[in-house]
Amino acid sequence: AFYWPHEQAQAMTVDRANKIVMVTCNTQPGSADAVFILDLVTGRLVGSAYNTQTGGFNQAFYANLAADFQVRENAEYAIVPGNVALPQRGGPPPATGGLYVAELNSGVVIMYGFPFITSPAIQPPLPLQKIAAFPFRQVQ
Repeated sequence: AFYWPHEQAQAMTVDRANKIVMVTCNTQPGSADAVFILDLVTGRLVGSAYNTQTGGFNQAFYANLAADFQVRENAEYAIVPGNVALPQRGGPPPATGGLYVAELNSGVVIMYGFPFITSPAIQPPLPLQKIAAFPFRQVQ
């Protein structure tokens, strides 16, 4: 076991209150998770990444799920984190984790990714990136 490389165990979590859902998501190995809050009333998804170098949150992320799913009223969301391992395509490196969001009325799942910058400088808020989607009610 001494020579065997070890991997740090990390748990992604989801918790739900009356009108919000809180989710943690992997960023990069050796870095703290990002935390996201989904407001079930407005359809806004916001998050932030903690920087262990500065001891504070220095990156913010956002998405308007109501607009992404094209729903106006009675939206019903479900959200879970997952490992996505997206390839880097220029710009800042992507986080190793992502978010899967489903909306009941539209019948669609959208996978979101986000960049993770290890710099201690405060970063401007960035939109979550829609990576892929599929209709879950039409799959046979």
